[in-house]
Amino acid sequence: MDWLQLLIYVLIGIAAGFFSGMFGIGGGSVRVPLLVMTGMPLINAFATNMFAIPLSSITGAFIQRKNINWSVARYFTIGGVLGIILATYFVRIVSGRFLVTIFFFAALITIFGLYLDKISHGLYEKITPKPVNYFLGAFLGNLIIGLRGGSGGTLFPPILRAMHVDMHSAVATSLFAGIFSSIFALGVYFWRGEIFFLPAVIVAITGIFGSYLGSKLSVNTESKWLKLGLAIIVFVLACTVL
Repeated sequence: MDWLQLLIYVLIGIAAGFFSGMFGIGGGSVRVPLLVMTGMPLINAFATNMFAIPLSSITGAFIQRKNINWSVARYFTIGGVLGIILATYFVRIVSGRFLVTIFFFAALITIFGLYLDKISHGLYEKITPKPVNYFLGAFLGNLIIGLRGGSGGTLFPPILRAMHVDMHSAVATSLFAGIFSSIFALGVYFWRGEIFFLPAVIVAITGIFGSYLGSKLSVNTESKWLKLGLAIIVFVLACTVL
């Protein structure tokens, strides 16, 4: 690896960590497209991304721990772990074209969930924020996001927003639940030998710094700007992968 490649991975780590801490997205929706743009195969970008998620998520969740909704987090964590385990199995038996389509589809769901109260207020009011819905939301969210190499972070905030959870609380709770989802998925990718370890270590370590900066900024940012920023970033990067 030359110095230019090293610098690129450093910048990818900082950028993904920043957006992870800022929006509670786990970083995968940013990290995977950028890794693919360096020429890394998609399945290895998924695995390398998963190596970096736990550290940045732990950093962000710790900084925003006061905003974590603990009554929601327990059900979201359990549902998310089960969903990611199933998705990590299927990611090896479906085509690359299907995985890319899922990546783009997840971006559209993210935007829809963030603005559900504006797009369809009637549907928003019908969604009941109760334990079984938290569990199913996390399970289905991670089943989808796991097929695009993430740990649920991209869909978790929109799902929680659709269930009437405040945006700041949704970001913090998403970061917490994403820690456990990513650890389980990481174990599977590690066992299959799909992680590129040097890039993974670089983006993981630099991601901690980025997550710290993003989390600090997120706490003092209005919810409407968090929603808008997340929607724009996720959509643009999904188009890049597509």
